Amino acid sequence: MTTEKTVQEATPEFLYIPIGSIVVLEQVRSNINTESDSFKSLVQSIKDKGILEPLLVTKGDGDLYTLICGERRLEAARQLELEFVPVRIIEAGKESGETIALQLTENLQREDLNPMDQAKGILAFIQAKHPDKGYDVGGVMSELINYKLRPDDPSNQFTPTVGVVIEITGKSITTLFNGLSLLKLSDEIQTAIREGNLPVSQGYLFAANLDCPDRDKIFEAITKTPVTNATLNNLLTAYKKIKPEPGVIKLPSMTKQFASLRSIESFIEMGAAKYTKPDLVTLLDELHVFCALVELRIPIAPEPAPEKKKPPQV
Repeated sequence: MTTEKTVQEATPEFLYIPIGSIVVLEQVRSNINTESDSFKSLVQSIKDKGILEPLLVTKGDGDLYTLICGERRLEAARQLELEFVPVRIIEAGKESGETIALQLTENLQREDLNPMDQAKGILAFIQAKHPDKGYDVGGVMSELINYKLRPDDPSNQFTPTVGVVIEITGKSITTLFNGLSLLKLSDEIQTAIREGNLPVSQGYLFAANLDCPDRDKIFEAITKTPVTNATLNNLLTAYKKIKPEPGVIKLPSMTKQFASLRSIESFIEMGAAKYTKPDLVTLLDELHVFCALVELRIPIAPEPAPEKKKPPQV
């Protein structure tokens, strides 16, 4: 007479456990795109061949297990309505830093992590490795600078941690620094990067210009009308080139400004055929900057003073 087992043992290190007994805590990856081609391919592969590499878990309370690595495989198994999944159980006492490192390593091997998720994972790993330091984003970025200046300093307890991060990610100190800087951005900009609506290269430009007073307005503007990196950099740094207050210098009249624009228009019409394509692209970028600056000033420009009524003639 045989009895039904809730856990089917294959080898001492390799078990099949009920899919419902796996608890998923916070992972390095913030979400799984179940509509992506890679995920659909994973589902089809598991359907055809099964789960070839077991999930990594730790033993939890009672009959529960905590997932360490393999969230995409677990989600694919759920979609296929599998009852059991193969797992390998590691010691529950592993340091949280090691757990995060395992998650980060697996995600990098499986599929490129979203830049925001990778930055979040690296920060979490370093914080877990040095819980007594109380590192925030700025603190970790400062340590990276110190490491770059003195990479062989034996007294720096941060050095081995940086070595592990470099080994896991395969990235330089500068790239790690830039990636972590994204975590200083507003939630709206981080979301745009995570969802692919803002190139990560432009995220770096926003992170390098956190003091720009028009940063949020510029972000809102470029989400409606995308611009090149050069144009965005000019927009974000324009405030550094502001001239003295209008009262200190005499501004040309708007009539003269219009005349200047019309002369440029005529000049382009007559000579456009003689300019190279890069020249015209550069000119277009500059015009985009000009237009964007005007749009940013409209909401804060003073309203015209009301006309004074002339007294009726007697």
